[in-house]
This record gives sequence, structure tokens and C-alpha cells, in this order.
Amino acid sequence: MVKSTSHLIKIKDIRDDVVITEDGGLRAILAVPGINFSLLSEQEKEAVVGLFKELLDGLDFNVQIFVVSRLAYIEGYVNYLKERLEQETEPLIKIQLEEYIKFIQDYIETHRIMKKLFYFVVPYETEVIKVGGVFKKEYKKEEEFYQQLEQLETRVIYITEKLSAIGLQPIRLKTPELIQLFYELYNPNPRWGMAPIKLFEELMQAIEE
Repeated sequence: MVKSTSHLIKIKDIRDDVVITEDGGLRAILAVPGINFSLLSEQEKEAVVGLFKELLDGLDFNVQIFVVSRLAYIEGYVNYLKERLEQETEPLIKIQLEEYIKFIQDYIETHRIMKKLFYFVVPYETEVIKVGGVFKKEYKKEEEFYQQLEQLETRVIYITEKLSAIGLQPIRLKTPELIQLFYELYNPNPRWGMAPIKLFEELMQAIEE
């Protein structure tokens, strides 16, 4: 029997701004802006490296850093410029806008413009209990879930503070943003906007069944 593709997705649920894995682990995800390291002075570079080393040295848990490269589509920006062009009454500015729009359109036809998205995955593993001779991670009660969630939040705060000290301001992904992220990871198409939440909820239900 051919397996459903759902067995490849190790996510049980997404709720309360966390990803719950099939084995009961919790994952918070921080979106982190990039930094152009080459433009920093030597003193600034040393400071960044030192602070990042301090972050890593202070960890007593594993973290995952992953980078997503996407084609950058800027049709929205071009459309905005075209709207500005229609509203502009100054002849000289209209000419400049027309030339700028043409330049952008010509450029994107011959160049693949990529953007990189950086993410910090902060984990918390639930207690392993023995169920029917098999070791399994699960929540005994709903309040236990929130107790584990508090422990995860402590880790998120630590990572956030350390990254902020470097000059990076991480953004904690909320539930809808987590759904969007994973939907787009499994359905890579940068033209899509917000993921259909209903569809993803049905997918999660199918996984649990």
C-alpha cells in the first residue's frame, strides 16, 4: 500500500504559537533579520562574533538555525510605481518614474533576485513516559502542556535577548505565521500569499488520524 505524503510531515499540531511534533516536542520559531557582516568595521565584527559566541556558550539545549532562499518577486512594487506614475502631474517626475520602472522590469527579466530568510528554532522536549511497553512523549493534562509551554518561553526570552544585544531584532512567529511558513515550505511557490489555514487544519487532522 502506498503511504500518504502526510507521513513525511512530522507535525502533529500548530497552536498557541508553537509547533507540536509527532513525539510531543514543542518548537517556537523566531524570524531573524540578516546582517551584512562584510560592511561592518573590524571592531563591530569582533563585537558581533563575541556576542554570538556568548549566546551559544550560554545554551543548555539544542537549537536549529535554518535559512530559506526564495525568489524575490517585486511585481507589487512595480504596480505601486505604476500607480504613482498615473497620479503624477509633474512632467519631469513622470519621465523619471517611467525610466525607473523600465529599468526594474528589464533587470528582473535578466536576473534572479533572491532573498534569504533566517529562522531560529527553539525546542522543548516533553517528558518521556512508558506506555504499553513503548516509550512515548505525551501530555497527561492540558495544564501540563501549558507548564511545558512556560519552560519553552523561558528559552525564547533568552534567545531573543541575546540576539537583540547583537543588534538583531527577532520576530516570534504566531500561529497563523507558522501555518503559512510550513505550508509554503511543503508547497514552494513564492507567488502565494497567506496560506489557506482551513486546508492546513484539514491536513493536520489527517495526520492525527
